[in-house]
Amino acid sequence: MREWSVWTSWLVEYSFEEALERLWSGGFPRLELSAEHFNEYLARLGARSYLDSASRARAEALASRGPVELGSLPPIEFVHAHGPFKPFELESIWDLEASVKVVEEWIERCRDLGVAVLVCHPFTARGLSLEELERLNLGAYRRLARVAEDCGVVLAVENTARGYGSLASHLLRLVEELSPSVAVCVDTGHANIEAYRGAVHKLVEEVGRAIAATHISDNDGSGDQHLFPRRGTIQWGEVLAALDAVGYRKPLNLEIPGEMRLCPDPNARVDYLKRLIASSGELLNPPKHRLS
Repeated sequence: MREWSVWTSWLVEYSFEEALERLWSGGFPRLELSAEHFNEYLARLGARSYLDSASRARAEALASRGPVELGSLPPIEFVHAHGPFKPFELESIWDLEASVKVVEEWIERCRDLGVAVLVCHPFTARGLSLEELERLNLGAYRRLARVAEDCGVVLAVENTARGYGSLASHLLRLVEELSPSVAVCVDTGHANIEAYRGAVHKLVEEVGRAIAATHISDNDGSGDQHLFPRRGTIQWGEVLAALDAVGYRKPLNLEIPGEMRLCPDPNARVDYLKRLIASSGELLNPPKHRLS
C-alpha cells in the first residue's frame, strides 16, 4: 500500500515543534521538513546570515524561543527537507558565491536533523541562455555535491514549470555528472504547467531511477495551484503506474497549499487532510499496467 507524507508547512502557523507534534499525533510519522520550518530552525540557532528571505520574517519572529531541542521531538522521519528558495534565484552571476554558501549551510544542518535528502531548485539568472544556465548549474552543483557527500546528503533537484530545469534532460545532465550526490525531485504540478502538460507520467519515465523525492499536487495546467490529486487535470493512474515502474517506494509527499483556502483553520487541517486521503480510493493502489 502506498504511503503519504506531507510538507510541514501544511501547519505553517505553528512552530517547528508544534507542527511536528500535531502531524505525528494525527497519524503522519513521515514528513518533508518545509523551507519555512527549516528557516525557523536556523533562526533559532542564531544563524541569521543563512536565513532565506522568502520566510525570514516568520523565522525571526520565532528566534527568541531558542534552539529546537531535537531530543524532545516526536519520532518523525524526514523523508526529505526543502532547501531555501531565494538563493537559487540569482539577480546576476555575481550573486552565485553568496548563494552557494547559504545552500552549503543548509546541507550541513541536514546532517544535524537526520535528513538524507534536500530538495533544491535549479539556479536561474537573468539574461542567460539554456546553455549558459546548464554550465552555471553544473559548476554550482559540483561544489554543492562535495559538501553533500561529506554530510551524507543527496541533493534532489526539482523540475521547474518552464525554461531551464523543466525537462528531464536538464536534470539528468546534473545527475550524470554528479550522481550519487545529485538526484531529482519530481514536482507533478510544475510538470503539468508547460513541459509535460497532460503527460506528467512522461517526466517520471524519463528521469527513472534518479528520483529521490516527490512534490505531489494537481492543477488545471494554467498555473501552480497546488491542489490535492484529482482536483486538476493530471492523469494520476498513469503517474502512479510510472512511479511503480521506476521503483519509487518512498511516501508520496503532498505539497498542497492551495487546499488551505478550503480549510483555513489550522486546528482542523490535519483531519481535513486525512479525509482527503481517505477519499482518494484507488489512488493508493492503482491497477498495474505497462505504459507505452
